[in-house]
Amino acid sequence: METTNNTKKRKNGKFGLTLAALVLLSIFLLRLPASPIAGAQPPGDQPRTRFAITDLGRLATSFSEDPTINQAVTGEFARDDEPARINFVQGKIAFEFVGQAKSFPPTASAPLGSANQYGFLTVVRGIDNAFSASPHNEATAVFTFFNEATTMESFTDGPLRIFDRDGTTTIYLNTATASFANPDSFRSGIPIQTSTLHQQAVNTAGGTFTAMFENTISSTSDFTINGTTFRLGRTGQAFRATVTGQGNPTPPPNAHFSGYAVGVGEENRSVGRPGGRSLEFSDWPGVRR
Repeated sequence: METTNNTKKRKNGKFGLTLAALVLLSIFLLRLPASPIAGAQPPGDQPRTRFAITDLGRLATSFSEDPTINQAVTGEFARDDEPARINFVQGKIAFEFVGQAKSFPPTASAPLGSANQYGFLTVVRGIDNAFSASPHNEATAVFTFFNEATTMESFTDGPLRIFDRDGTTTIYLNTATASFANPDSFRSGIPIQTSTLHQQAVNTAGGTFTAMFENTISSTSDFTINGTTFRLGRTGQAFRATVTGQGNPTPPPNAHFSGYAVGVGEENRSVGRPGGRSLEFSDWPGVRR
């Protein structure tokens, strides 16, 4: 009987030692740093890639060797030699603008008339200053724009006059002094973004009006400011502008207006994850919700 008890004690002791060893081994393994998976990329094919997501300046993290965060890059993987892309994030103001409009009578190609709308950007997310000097006006604006729109429909509703127009918008990097006395000066720069345009303008009997511009980007080009290369949006992104203006009883111009544009594309793109999964907050080390 005593021999049996001793045997059981020895077995229990061995079991206790084994259990303790397993616990210590688990703790040791948990404290080991995670190592990269061998063979994830062939040797020599691992570019210095950074991912900077700032929600246009609010949230940032970097996966590069140096901790530089490009405040203009939003939600995209970018190589060090690629331009900083200013994305039109859903629900966020992309830029603000001031402009004037000139209307044209009906022609054979535009039986309901047409209009040109032109001006300059006063604020652009991701760009520190949209002016090259003071005072801030069309003459010192870094970015100008020019809309060419054809009236497709017009309606009357009591005191309201409604116009639906289609056309194009071009944003320029300004290379010369722009002046409202010369509307064409607002399209004399370098085109950096073009987009298709649909707009609805609602005019009141008192001469004020509101308008909604809906644009989809059709092309973009790189541009450089103070040594940094940018790109304003990407093809396929959309933005919507809200405009308020006042008609001019003694044209030209026919109207003065101001407004702002908001991104209407998806805020999170499915990039950098197998199966097209969108990036989550848990994917970004050190970033908390």
